[in-house]
Amino acid sequence: MSSNGLTKRLENLLFADIASFWLDLYRQKYRELVDELSQWELIKDQPEDYDEDDWLLLQAIAFLTHKIDTLQNQLTKLDSDHRRFIERLNHAELKAERQFHILDYAAALGASKLQLQKDQEAFQRWFDEGAIVNRYQDKVSELEQSLKFLIGKLGDLTNRYLRIHSGEITKSWLTLNLESFFLGLLEKTENEAIRNSIFRALANQVNLISEYVGETKFDSNLVELLLFSLEKQSTPHAAKVDILEILINLRPTFTRYFMRSQIDLDVLPNAKVERQHLFLLTSFSKIICKQPKLNEANYKLLILLAKHAYPRVRQSVIEQCPLLPWPFAIKLLMVRLQKETQQAVRLTLIKQLTDPRFTEELQSFHIWRQQLKKVQSFAEKRLLLELTPRIMFNLQVECEEQNQADILFKSFINVLNKQLENEQSIAVRRVITRVREQLVSFMYQQEVAEIEFNLNSHLDINLSSKEIKQDLLGRLLSKQGRCFLKV
Repeated sequence: MSSNGLTKRLENLLFADIASFWLDLYRQKYRELVDELSQWELIKDQPEDYDEDDWLLLQAIAFLTHKIDTLQNQLTKLDSDHRRFIERLNHAELKAERQFHILDYAAALGASKLQLQKDQEAFQRWFDEGAIVNRYQDKVSELEQSLKFLIGKLGDLTNRYLRIHSGEITKSWLTLNLESFFLGLLEKTENEAIRNSIFRALANQVNLISEYVGETKFDSNLVELLLFSLEKQSTPHAAKVDILEILINLRPTFTRYFMRSQIDLDVLPNAKVERQHLFLLTSFSKIICKQPKLNEANYKLLILLAKHAYPRVRQSVIEQCPLLPWPFAIKLLMVRLQKETQQAVRLTLIKQLTDPRFTEELQSFHIWRQQLKKVQSFAEKRLLLELTPRIMFNLQVECEEQNQADILFKSFINVLNKQLENEQSIAVRRVITRVREQLVSFMYQQEVAEIEFNLNSHLDINLSSKEIKQDLLGRLLSKQGRCFLKV
């Protein structure tokens, strides 16, 4: 393959499935990665019996592990040199000795002879150890950004390779030998940003493998390190979420025990919310629902979370209802609709009525009607009303005959008319009126389209036509007039 052809293939490989925003943000890093990868000698030695795309993907993964390891060694050396510099500086008593150590460290950070000469002259003005520490921090930041980018890309390419070989995913994962690589990297670095990137990449890979393999087995040393990091106080809570995503597939019993211990922590009434604890609790329901299959222990945890003292935690469970099995989801929603008092959580509950699974036995219609009569909050009433067209559409999709759809439409209109008669709030009455007109327009889409065509074509509309009732025609024309006025 020619050099240009190889570059094009690598661009297609690395740029696939990347949103334009991220591609623009990391365009320079992608360009550097393609250039370095195309010059890598091993990528050119493709065996005859290997698929070309497979080979490029494997070699890209191998190159990324090599590049990550190289940059991590540079970061380790950088940190080690900085500690020695600080130690020498602390022991230096004379001004000349301090300046010597500063210039020596500047040279270690990559300063040229001309730069060192300027630094020496700058001692007379402003240059001191603070300036050189800033250079060290800039170097660390640059390496951190590169490592995070490369680890993220390694995770993306690994997932793609595993999906291609999903039929033998366990064998493919062992072929990549990334467990020992990530373990070595975690043991080498204490840098939280890099560790977090590794945890995220591992979480994505473990979740993918768990989709195809019932029981996932990982290196015991890696699992032990993950357990230690989870219980370590200094581990950021965002990293703990990623670790829990990994462990719930590798050590489900321990993970559920850890979650239960966090759920059972006392929350005092009117006490200040501990934000990190709240962040962790809020993630539990999403982590649980990512599993391919839920068991009784998982359902018990979800019920406990749905009754938690923090409203945001209760809300997080309701947000996962579309992923939950229907018998459990409908039972949970009905209980929480009766017991929930926090408006933000109730609004989330009401949004679930648009779930297509609610169409069985007209459940969504009965709950919608019941809640419309029951609720007092303007925000809840408005949301219920604004969701009406979607709820009606879901139900009508299941209708086998047009007559059934017509009966449903009339049922919704009757409820809205009755609500309009009894409603005291002018604001709510306006919303009811608007929604009612939306339902009419939705139900008579063909007539609306014909009227729009005639109006746009400057054609006459025959009011004596029997194809459309005059009161319906007036209603549709009224709506078109309002749309025209808005324009």
